[in-house]
Amino acid sequence: MNFRAEDPGAVQFGNFINYYQFHSAEDRIALIPSDVWLTPAEPQAYNESPYLVLDVGCNAGDVTQLLLPYLSNHLNREVQVLAIDIDPTLIKRAQENNKSPQKIEFSCVDIMHDDLSNIDTFLKAQNATKFDVVCCFSITMWIHLNHGDQGLQDFLTKCSSIAKLLVIEPQPWKCYRTAVRRMRRSANESFPNFDKLKWTMSIEDDIRQFLENHLDLRMIHETVPTKWMRRIWFYRHRLDKLKTSAT
Repeated sequence: MNFRAEDPGAVQFGNFINYYQFHSAEDRIALIPSDVWLTPAEPQAYNESPYLVLDVGCNAGDVTQLLLPYLSNHLNREVQVLAIDIDPTLIKRAQENNKSPQKIEFSCVDIMHDDLSNIDTFLKAQNATKFDVVCCFSITMWIHLNHGDQGLQDFLTKCSSIAKLLVIEPQPWKCYRTAVRRMRRSANESFPNFDKLKWTMSIEDDIRQFLENHLDLRMIHETVPTKWMRRIWFYRHRLDKLKTSAT
């Protein structure tokens, strides 16, 4: 099906083949701060071990490949990235275009269903139990639509359990309506859990409250809105010695 230039089409899991034509990777990287990646307990001099990144829902890897030099330059430290996506075609494209194969590993993983052995293997190879940062850019809606309220809560719990720093870019409710409308128009069907959702119009507040009240996380930074009107949140566990940033 052909779509207008401003319409990326409809997909079930957010695995748009032309995603970065509509959401610039450079624009997203330009918004992220440089001073939230380490806590005071992890000074700049602490760089003997690599800084570990998990990029969930990496699509074809454009943001991933920009994030690597950004972090390397700001941290003055080796960075190792595991980037995963549910779509094998997108992962194949990311692997073929990987400019830093010694630093970035792209892997086809369904974080909701797979056994996550790739993630465990990556961490064990680095002698680590957690990632320094887990990035979830514009993926919460797709988890929510396909796995419901409980599935989204499970996803957030899973990501926070393996992250020292959790980066979340949630989609607002209007994005849900757009995704459902496009799916109905193109495939004459909807998402299986859409009509069952209880987290709806206040989805951003629902996610925020779950992170803070149920997972005991604390927001340390919130970016200004992206061009597509989404904010990127940075969270750490409350028990960590936090480096605060203006929100």
